[in-house]
Amino acid sequence: MKRIGLITIGQSPRLDILSDIESVFDEDAELLQRGALDKLTQAELAALTPNEGETVLVSCLRDGTAVTMAEERVIGLLQTCIAELESEGVACILFLCTGDFKDRLTAKVPLIYPNRILTGLLPALCEDHKLIVMVPDQEQAADAVAQWESLGLETQVVPISPYEGSQEDFCTAAESIKESEGSYVLLDCMGYTSKMKHLVESISGKIVILPRTLSASIVQVLIS
Repeated sequence: MKRIGLITIGQSPRLDILSDIESVFDEDAELLQRGALDKLTQAELAALTPNEGETVLVSCLRDGTAVTMAEERVIGLLQTCIAELESEGVACILFLCTGDFKDRLTAKVPLIYPNRILTGLLPALCEDHKLIVMVPDQEQAADAVAQWESLGLETQVVPISPYEGSQEDFCTAAESIKESEGSYVLLDCMGYTSKMKHLVESISGKIVILPRTLSASIVQVLIS
């Protein structure tokens, strides 16, 4: 049996993500989860709230509540998750987050960052050099533009939360990009679901990239 580590920047287990990715893996794969916020108190969670200038990350707690945190202040918590999963014999670790993390983390097994998969893939796909990006929080818009435009992609950002946005909100967001230039839409958070992807695709008529299933598919190829 092959053990695969999954790390969320929120709290585990992420049953919402498992519902979309379990079928991607072989039957003999065992998925072990850890969350950066698993053992934190409410006061400790509050202390992670981003200050101006810090990188904003968005995830959720076990009860589905959305939580915002500074990337710079969860690195130590993520490193602890890595050590715990390594001690359980995982073959590799997939981050359930599209953040960059800028080589701040180390491991004895391969660390799979969805962000690095996306930054390698999308510039090759977007032949018109245009990309539409949906992010959970307006505070992430500037960072999204900076990241993708540094890779040569003219970027339109649409903020919509995968945790708090309603179906009507997603319909409105999809309608708003129907006439936008660019063939590809990136749902830039592991919180976005297959249902959200299909909804945006059906209304906008564009190709929608869902990081959770894309990343899981690559991990399956690596371990098979």
